Amino acid sequence: MTKKTGTWLIVCGCLIIFVGLCFLPAAFGDNPDETMLGAGLAIFALGALMAAVGFYVKARTLTEQAAPGASTQAPKRSRKAKCDRCGRDEPVIQCRVHQVHLCGDCLAEHYDFRSCAYVPSTRKSAAQAAGV
Repeated sequence: MTKKTGTWLIVCGCLIIFVGLCFLPAAFGDNPDETMLGAGLAIFALGALMAAVGFYVKARTLTEQAAPGASTQAPKRSRKAKCDRCGRDEPVIQCRVHQVHLCGDCLAEHYDFRSCAYVPSTRKSAAQAAGV
């Protein structure tokens, strides 16, 4: 269905709601009539239902149009380098013995001056990789 169909359903629903409200003066006038009140409420409810269906059709049309564009694109992976141990922070140093890139917090836990050899991490951050 198209957006125009939803718009027409909303407009027709609002007109039917107005017709249902026009029954109220007859129901609450000098000679009140309960059947007029029932008929007015039924017509009002039909108009409200039709307007709601119009909103639903418009929403479905929008989601159907947006879904193909969103599904064709692959999710972007983060290009920022991360610590091999915790995976949260950017690595600042690499242990050459264990071949592990470490952030400052993980370095404190990994540090062993007797067996490990440390060099600055060669992984580039996202800003350096882009050439900024």
